[in-house]
Amino acid sequence: MDTLFGLTGVRVVEVDTEPDDSVTVYVQTAVTVVCPGCATPAARIKERVTGRIRDVPYGGRRVRVVWWKQRWSCLNEDCPRGSFTESVTDLPTRSRVTPRLRRSCARSIGDSGRAVAEVAASHGVSWHTAHDAFTATVDPVLAGEPEPVTDLGIDEVRRGRPRLAADPDTGRTRQIADRWHTGFTDLSGPQGLLGQVEGRRTADVTTWLEQRDPAWLAGIRTVSIDMCPAFRAAVREALPHALLCVDPFHLVQLANRMITTVRWRIVRNKYGRRGRKTDPEYGIKRLLTRNREDLSPPQLAKLWNTMADDPTLTDLHLAWITKEHLRDLLALRITRSHTTPAPSLVRDRWATLLTWCADHAHVDEIAAFARTLDTWRDEIVNAVLTGASNAGSEGINRIQKLDARAAFGYRNPDNQRRRARTATRRPRKRSPNAISRNRLWVTGPQHHPG
Repeated sequence: MDTLFGLTGVRVVEVDTEPDDSVTVYVQTAVTVVCPGCATPAARIKERVTGRIRDVPYGGRRVRVVWWKQRWSCLNEDCPRGSFTESVTDLPTRSRVTPRLRRSCARSIGDSGRAVAEVAASHGVSWHTAHDAFTATVDPVLAGEPEPVTDLGIDEVRRGRPRLAADPDTGRTRQIADRWHTGFTDLSGPQGLLGQVEGRRTADVTTWLEQRDPAWLAGIRTVSIDMCPAFRAAVREALPHALLCVDPFHLVQLANRMITTVRWRIVRNKYGRRGRKTDPEYGIKRLLTRNREDLSPPQLAKLWNTMADDPTLTDLHLAWITKEHLRDLLALRITRSHTTPAPSLVRDRWATLLTWCADHAHVDEIAAFARTLDTWRDEIVNAVLTGASNAGSEGINRIQKLDARAAFGYRNPDNQRRRARTATRRPRKRSPNAISRNRLWVTGPQHHPG
């Protein structure tokens, strides 16, 4: 019975089942008791006391531990303690909850992502007891410096609405909490979200980076971001040695947005209204934003013929070709071609893309798109040459949003950041039936047999 119960230092005397189907376990001390002040063995009982302690549920039923213990008088006259109460490691003095119950609460919140209120109800403790157990477990881990990182991702995520308040002096409304949070992600390791700061300005990013050790900063080789000028300025200031890369997904997203803007303009000029399902332009709107190689022959024929047969869709046709030229450039990345691209080939496709945009600059949307590409030229070329992507940061943002949804939102920004970082550091558990597919990427020039 003692081995099954699993609390070191006590022995089980009796077990009762209560009317509410809970279990009460009566225990007594099973180790030699000595004075904690002078280590004199206990010899004279001063008083018998009873401690009631909550324990982890067993068999789906709540467990309450009743500890019959003694308060002993210290016989050493030189000892400053006149008396002391029995205490063991698994049942500390003055504790109303066993350490393993606290660990169970912390694991249920941190590893399983359950809401604090749900964990507290299932373990029979208060909300604050469960939350304090969680913070005591994760705060020392999160407070430590992150391990070395070679590929860093920076991205922002919005968590709720900004908090506003009236200035008592001027009477004007001012923002007291910015719910935009900038996260720093380990893209090449298992650390998940390395840290989070409130706000998405250049100063917010540089402040977090400047708090890191110089040796840690020196180990970063690439930094992946979306097309945010504030992030670019911060990285150039704090990490001038790192290669700054733009996320390819956001580039294609920008191209698709350009195509949609051209389609909207054509429809308004052609019909004087918004598009309808009966319009030929509406029938191809989803095909325009899909990858060309993913289209079936009938779908590609429908897309091409619709744009070729209507002279008013010439600008739309040019915008679609512009997007495909951009994708041809991004297809050189090692993650797509499985070989390191030659810099000369990257320059050729970049020149082809910008030449096409220059030849069709009479389309305002294409001209604006070309100016944006030229502004981010170095970052785009770095992304193609290195194969860097900020997809890991986007995945981290999704985990944060799912965690916030499970908790029905957070009112405390500090607790919000704590839960977000914990959620992204959970161990990835694969199904035992999953089949691992190992990819072999050739990082050097390929030699074809002659």
